[in-house]
Amino acid sequence: MGTTLYLIFLTVILLSFIIIGKTIYNRKKIPSMTGMMIAMTLGMSTGLIIGVIFGILFSGDLFIATILGMVTGMAAGFLAGVPVSVIAVLDGLLSGLMGGMMGAMLGVMIATEHREAIIKIMFFIFVAIVLILVYMIQKEINGNETAFYRNPLVPVALIGLLFFVCNQTGPVFTGNDSAEQNHSGHNESDNRLMIKAEEYDFLPNNINIKVGETVTLSIKNTGTIEHDLEIVNFNPENVEKNTSHNHGEAANTIHLHAAPGEKQTVSFTPAEQGVYRFVCTIPGHKESGMFGTMEVS
Repeated sequence: MGTTLYLIFLTVILLSFIIIGKTIYNRKKIPSMTGMMIAMTLGMSTGLIIGVIFGILFSGDLFIATILGMVTGMAAGFLAGVPVSVIAVLDGLLSGLMGGMMGAMLGVMIATEHREAIIKIMFFIFVAIVLILVYMIQKEINGNETAFYRNPLVPVALIGLLFFVCNQTGPVFTGNDSAEQNHSGHNESDNRLMIKAEEYDFLPNNINIKVGETVTLSIKNTGTIEHDLEIVNFNPENVEKNTSHNHGEAANTIHLHAAPGEKQTVSFTPAEQGVYRFVCTIPGHKESGMFGTMEVS
């Protein structure tokens, strides 16, 4: 993980414990309805951002990402609800479960080129929600606004400072954040690439090739149901397919279909640089995480 991601993790944990601590300390002054809202909001927002992070870090394993996101969100909601009431605990648990589940799915499905942006967006949304929760707690305790909130420029300046710090600490994800088996680089001596199709994942799901060099790409179905692979909006040259399946696509379209245990191969020459997505076009498979990125440099 990059330094920025560590900073985001620590900030999320610290702010969550600040809200939980303030709720515990002021539990006798916080009405039940307000406590329910605090537990529900904290559980949902914590589950969402942590779920997104784990969904990206474990992009090849939606199950693990979902479990980690749900457990984190439910823990935050539970701890925030315990000082208030049983109903607040239930609200926090269910909201954390839902937030972790949705965050993990978003993290797995988001395109590689948008991962940095989605993490930063979710982080600043989380910070804004925490500021609102602090405001709500202080309102219930003191009956009026604190000096921090009287001038709206102060919270804006705080978020701006966080944005500046995040940009100064480097990228959110480093090259080592993805599992090594999920990335395949260009091989100077052998332009052969093998992608395994599992339920529901491509391994590797990130590949690099060079423009003007002929590439032999194979898909091997190691799963128990049929899968295919199609590179979206990609128009290479010199396409030669070694496949028994014909789906009527254009001659230069890269589309491979493989039954369970089957291997299909195509060779082609990339004509233009760019970043292209490859997906499984069978209904429901892409939505379950079966996609990847091919970079042509």
